[in-house]
Order: sequence, then structure tokens, then C-alpha cells
Amino acid sequence: KPKEIFADAVSASNTSILIGELAKLLKQNGIETGQRRLFTWMRDNGYLIKSGSSKNMPTQKSMELGLLEIKEGSYINGAGVNVTTKTPKVTGKGQQYFINKFLAA
Repeated sequence: KPKEIFADAVSASNTSILIGELAKLLKQNGIETGQRRLFTWMRDNGYLIKSGSSKNMPTQKSMELGLLEIKEGSYINGAGVNVTTKTPKVTGKGQQYFINKFLAA
């Protein structure tokens, strides 16, 4: 029952979390994983791009399923250069999807 309540709360949430935070949620639910292992698992299972300049960015599949999104940001570094950052984030739907996937395994 608590797992169902948790899953409902997550899917209703419209905030996206970092993959490292998803790893912590999975750990709280009894799944032994950490941020690095979760990134590796997501790359190996086709949710994140494996290599190249887009490494660790969501694949087309995970974007179309609505599991992951890209948060873009920018900052000016010490040399005065504007740097654009791209961060993959797990959507509310994605959090529920991955938690259910790991709990079912």
C-alpha cells in the first residue's frame, strides 16, 4: 500500500528531478543502486545516449515516452564566456515508470 501511495504522489507531481535523486528514491524503496550505476543502467537500456557529444542526454525513445526531459541553463564562467549547460531530468511520469520497473524486477 505505501508503494501505491508513493507512486500516485510522484505521478501527480509535475516537478522533474535529477537522475541522482531518482537513485536515492530507488534506494529508499529497497533497490540497491547509486547515481553512477543508475546512469550506466539507463545508458545500457536505451534511455540515455551512450557516447559522443550527447552522452547522457535522453534518447528519442525516452523523450517520446515522457520519461526524461532536458533542462537547459547558462552561466558566465571565470573567463567571461557564456556557457550553456544541458541536464537530463526525470519527469514525474518517468519517476513512477522507473520505480515500478525496478520494483517489478
